[in-house]
Amino acid sequence: MRQEFPRVARLLAMLAALAAVIFSMVMPAAAQKTANSDHAEGTILLERSAAMPGDTFLGALRLKMADKWHVYWKNAGDSGLPPTAAWASSPEVTAGEFRFPTPHAIPLQTLMNYGYEGEVVFPFEVKIAPDAAVGSKLTIAAKFEYLICADICIPEDITLSTTLDVAATPSADVEASGIIAATLPSIPVALTGQSLVERSGDTFKVGIVDASVAEAIASAKTVRFFPYGPDILHAAPQVVRTGLDGVSFELKASAFAKPDQAVLNGIIGIETTDGKTRGWEAPGTAGVVPASVSTTAFSGAVAAAPEVMLPIDQLLLALAFAFLGGLVLNLMPCVLPVLTIKAASLVHHAHDPKVSRAHGLAYLAGVVVCFAAIGAILVGLKAAGDTSAGLGFQLQYAWVTAIFALVIFAVGLNLLGVFEIGSSLMGVGGNLADKGGTSGAFFTGLLAAFVGAPCVGPFMATAVGAAMTQPAPVVMAIFVTIGLGLAAPFVLLSFTPAFAKLLPKPGKWMETFRQVLSFPMFLTALWLLWVLSAQAGTDGVIWALGGAIALAFGIWLAKKLNGNTLGRVAAGIVILAAFAVPVYGTVSPKAEAAVVTADTWSPARMVELQAEGRVIFVDFTARWCVTCQVNKGAMHDPAVQQTFADLNVAFLEADWTNKDSVIFDELKRHGAGGVPLYLVYPAAGGEPRKFDGLLSVGQIQQAVKEAAGSI
Repeated sequence: MRQEFPRVARLLAMLAALAAVIFSMVMPAAAQKTANSDHAEGTILLERSAAMPGDTFLGALRLKMADKWHVYWKNAGDSGLPPTAAWASSPEVTAGEFRFPTPHAIPLQTLMNYGYEGEVVFPFEVKIAPDAAVGSKLTIAAKFEYLICADICIPEDITLSTTLDVAATPSADVEASGIIAATLPSIPVALTGQSLVERSGDTFKVGIVDASVAEAIASAKTVRFFPYGPDILHAAPQVVRTGLDGVSFELKASAFAKPDQAVLNGIIGIETTDGKTRGWEAPGTAGVVPASVSTTAFSGAVAAAPEVMLPIDQLLLALAFAFLGGLVLNLMPCVLPVLTIKAASLVHHAHDPKVSRAHGLAYLAGVVVCFAAIGAILVGLKAAGDTSAGLGFQLQYAWVTAIFALVIFAVGLNLLGVFEIGSSLMGVGGNLADKGGTSGAFFTGLLAAFVGAPCVGPFMATAVGAAMTQPAPVVMAIFVTIGLGLAAPFVLLSFTPAFAKLLPKPGKWMETFRQVLSFPMFLTALWLLWVLSAQAGTDGVIWALGGAIALAFGIWLAKKLNGNTLGRVAAGIVILAAFAVPVYGTVSPKAEAAVVTADTWSPARMVELQAEGRVIFVDFTARWCVTCQVNKGAMHDPAVQQTFADLNVAFLEADWTNKDSVIFDELKRHGAGGVPLYLVYPAAGGEPRKFDGLLSVGQIQQAVKEAAGSI
């Protein structure tokens, strides 16, 4: 027995040592109250150094970020993710969600994010279970994850842990309590007044009826509405007005806002003159904003920072990045199709140095003129106060995208040999040695720059980001340098006689090659239609395709009536109309949102509505049914919509665009072999009144009024 005891003791000691090693491996941060990630230092703070059973107090995560790095608010804005916590505390500990301080706006070119730089404290509530044992030690631990960004974004995490004594009476951690208390004034508080929202087209008007908020804003350095969701365009300028009774904001709705949405939730955030932030939660409800809250334009905002030119070394670096960015554009998918066309013309001119150089200079002029024009427009927009415009702004307008798609389509038809304009639109084919060739080269340069401008490749973002904070001469210099970079390869080849020895001689193969080049142009047109679909939806694409058909007809007409002056005039009118078609379809005023929107038809929904004793109007329709689409105009006519609203008509739609046996069975039940079919069910019950064919406004109004028993 005496020999067994030392063996047991040694075994226990070995097990204890092994357990300590394993514990240190699986819980490397068990006692880490402060730890560092690559770009931030994190600390877990508690108001208590000892807590009592059933106690409730605040804890916090404090992040100290490296210079120029930031993390995000609960709504990150156009990009980003908010911090999160994965708790691994003792069972007796419950930790709540982060309380986010009022954020700052963080602009980045055409985007706007919301977050924090420097140092930020995220408080959270901590509850101790009532049955926690006095004298025990509790662990409060979590893995905190956050996206931290500067020029790049990096997901990082820190595992932090601290222990807390359970005592009969609580005691405070004075230092941690002071840090947490200092951040509480920046946590948004509930608004004591009203928050009203008016919707007019693509504009939200938010009115805060609260005199104390108006007073605080009047003396603020900056003020901003921070939405909880993606309902507004974050980067769009916010128009702020104050009055004795409150403050109002005019905000631009985003594509995520529903057409009939009249509720907008968020916070009103201000920065005071001493750099501190305050905020009020503004749960918006539909209502009329009183005029007394928006009598004066807000004048307390900080004036725009003076535009100070970059130091010479940084300016040279920005210009170098601009040139490299333009150079890389030659490899971007949006520019390559245009450049392959111009490369084909080199085969013709490489053996004639004089013509080759002329074409190179004309191409250079086209590129530089386009980029200089883009720079000048951006300078003008910036001077007018539009801070949301950025590189590629020209394709942010649906009508421009549509017209450009038609131009690219026409270029493709020209390359395919469908038509010729002079020595060809792009300077490929025909007599390329005449004066029309340099015009084609200039046009190619314009086209390459216009298509290339929205393609932000390597080096471009840095150069353009620097340009947008600089005076007008620097902006122009950077954009012209981007153009020089884009044009450099072609110009260099044009001025290199030795290059001619590497190129094949012109021949019949050129015509085939030219036709092959039409297909990249058609792919570019397809890409532009994809862009257009995001801007103007399916209808916008349909208008653009309609313009393409009209353009093709105009070209055919011009070829057929080439010798006839009147015919050429008629063809010109058709071609001009072809470009007007998509413009009309994408910029014409859209119909007002329907007063009564259609609900989805189903037998179960019919039973519910009939039990309510309502008039029911059912539209059996399909996208491929032309008559159905024509009748949409009558059903959504303002007079019909108002009648629906006045009589509380239930408007149902049975969409038969795709096969649906339930809808087909219902059509057969009413003796219809297809669509359209319209059923009007009386409020008192019974069989519906049936319509097919074309409908009129008066016909619909009379039918629903009779079904309601009002006539």
